[in-house]
Amino acid sequence: MQAVNVKNLTFAYKNKKTVLHDISFSVEKGEVLVIAGLSGCGKTTLCRLLCGIIPHAIKGKIGGEICVIDIDPAQVSLAQASLRAGLVFQDADSQLICLTVEDELAFGPENLCWTRRDISWRVEVLLKEFGFSELRNLNPALLSGGQKKLLTIAAVLASTPPLLILDEPLSSLDSEGRALVCLAIEEQRRQGRTLIVVEHELERLTFADKWLLLDNGTIAAFDTPENILGQKNLLKELSLLP
Repeated sequence: MQAVNVKNLTFAYKNKKTVLHDISFSVEKGEVLVIAGLSGCGKTTLCRLLCGIIPHAIKGKIGGEICVIDIDPAQVSLAQASLRAGLVFQDADSQLICLTVEDELAFGPENLCWTRRDISWRVEVLLKEFGFSELRNLNPALLSGGQKKLLTIAAVLASTPPLLILDEPLSSLDSEGRALVCLAIEEQRRQGRTLIVVEHELERLTFADKWLLLDNGTIAAFDTPENILGQKNLLKELSLLP
């Protein structure tokens, strides 16, 4: 069963040149897809399209087709789209808005009008799963970089979207923080969640099912990690070799 199906997708920001050109790919339910490429190649734009931020919050001209868990994100409200695909931003500080870890985890379900009992249950599950049980009353600003990233992932998962999109989750983290986030990504995969991860450090994500390499808004490669790792010249051209 396909979780994501994109056909002949093109996109241009308002009054700007086209940044995505004829993009087509699919992701099966439970798969992990890694999207990589140089800065400005269209990775973040693609993530925003998949979760509905474009065109609901950011305008532009869309061509082609997008289907995410049986809906077109552009044809439903942003709230409805977020129930299918949750996006974790590159900058954790821009996504953390509450004064305690516990409140951060409760924020999404509260806005979806879950019952107090269901919110409390979900928060407790996430506190335990992500190792925040002893930090529930701590201000997120006091967490380490890796812990902040884990909290943003947990907060997005609070509303149980079947697709989780992470935009450069290892960016600006030390080795300990990167290890924490990689373990969290692998755990979500084990739980059967569909994942799309934007990342430059491909060697950390060889467990992914597919890699999608972008170059100036077009697909340079879409294949298994094993097959793409054999294309040394391409990886060198895209500055993706370790």
